[in-house]
Amino acid sequence: MMKSIPSITLNKWVLLLVFFSSNAVAELIAPECQVLDEYEEITAATGEFDNGLLWKISKAGSPHSYVFGTIHVSDESIVKLPEEVSGALNQAKTFAMEVVPEPSELMTFASLMYFSDGRKLNDLISEPLFDEVVKLLASYHLPEEAVELLKPWAAFLTMSYPPEFGQVLDMQLLEKARQLGVIVTGLESMQEQIDIFNTLTLDHQIKILSDTACHYDMVEADFTKMKSLYIARDLGGLYAYSQRYSLSDEEVYNVLIKKILVDRNYTMTERMQPMLESGNAFIAIGAMHLPGEEGVLSLLAKNDYEISLVY
Repeated sequence: MMKSIPSITLNKWVLLLVFFSSNAVAELIAPECQVLDEYEEITAATGEFDNGLLWKISKAGSPHSYVFGTIHVSDESIVKLPEEVSGALNQAKTFAMEVVPEPSELMTFASLMYFSDGRKLNDLISEPLFDEVVKLLASYHLPEEAVELLKPWAAFLTMSYPPEFGQVLDMQLLEKARQLGVIVTGLESMQEQIDIFNTLTLDHQIKILSDTACHYDMVEADFTKMKSLYIARDLGGLYAYSQRYSLSDEEVYNVLIKKILVDRNYTMTERMQPMLESGNAFIAIGAMHLPGEEGVLSLLAKNDYEISLVY
């Protein structure tokens, strides 16, 4: 069993990690590996909400609230909250995050990560690809006998984060909220998040796993770049960075981006509005949910909320 249960609070950033190119592993486990084409020109996002992580949400007749964009890492430079964020959380009466990781929710996640019908991952993919997956997941404290039973989506999702085992930003916020004694709630259930991946066809799951394993050796360096963009609060830059490679044109990734990002933007926007109507809420969601025409902030603005940058 893995040491920590992965979350999808990074949302589209989970997808970014399958776009990074390296041919060394690709040659090793071909023909599964696809060579990636890097676009020569990338159009940067220039939307209204492309810069900033903490936003004040106001509407006439209600006390204001805050929406904060998170990243699922444990770096000290990120988990040490700036005064603006700490101050906003200290004022809150309600704290909401994507999913509150209660023990029952984590047990549901863990049980659905593994095959229980006799299938094994090493029977579904080539031996060279399986060997590469085993090697990569060893750094996540997963032994080969556990990897054999992982569903392809669970193997892919685990590899989509650096093998860090410290307390990530989302959990820091949750712990602080509980210390403050505020109401804690989730915008989604763990089952809803799991269904995003579990309902992908097996072929699509294997495709994503293959792409991730094939190009994994660039993940660490590029994730460092993404963290630097997050620290700079440059959501527009993050979006542009995600468009670098040709895999984002493929059907499986278009489907997954819609499920993991766009559809959930609408769901979370709808579910947070009662909290915003009551006011004094602090809502922490993956940062890539914030910007864009179908991002949470734009959707709130369309529902007559006033959005102003705090940090």
